[in-house]
Amino acid sequence: MMSNTSSAGLFLLHTIFSLFTLIALLRFLFQLMRVDFYNPISQTVSRISDPLLRPLRGFLPSSRRIDGASLTILLTLQLLSTTILYGIETNPLGLLLIAVADILSSAAGIFTWSIIILVVLSWLQPQTSHPGISLLNQLTDPIMQPVQRLLPATGGFDFSPILALFAIKLAEFIMVAPLKDFAAIMIR
Repeated sequence: MMSNTSSAGLFLLHTIFSLFTLIALLRFLFQLMRVDFYNPISQTVSRISDPLLRPLRGFLPSSRRIDGASLTILLTLQLLSTTILYGIETNPLGLLLIAVADILSSAAGIFTWSIIILVVLSWLQPQTSHPGISLLNQLTDPIMQPVQRLLPATGGFDFSPILALFAIKLAEFIMVAPLKDFAAIMIR
């Protein structure tokens, strides 16, 4: 049985790993989606994550869109966070599958909330030049543009966010849920 102090310590440790994992995921997604590096928000994410990534850059391969160091740090942090939750005695392959599923689920959540925020802001303040709005547009454009090309013009109302959110949720059901189910079997 775990004491309250141990539970609080595990909660704090898990929260710290979750925050760093979020920063690593944002760094990875910003590069993958080619978000403007000079945006103040992406600069902040870059400055926070650079101390972890810089030592790995010389060893791990990267392409134009996929940074091997970012992906490695992201997976390592999520794996450590998952290990804190499930325990070190758990099947390592099961932990890895849960970590990958959690990363995919978090990425889907980031895209979902980004699209929702952009939709709400388009109703409230359609003509804004805030760096956060610019960043969200750049992050979601690779998802939204194909959907917008697919749908016909509807006279002032854009249905593409609804279809994009539907596609993200469907991808989550198809990819993440089976991965979590398989990992749960491996952990038992």
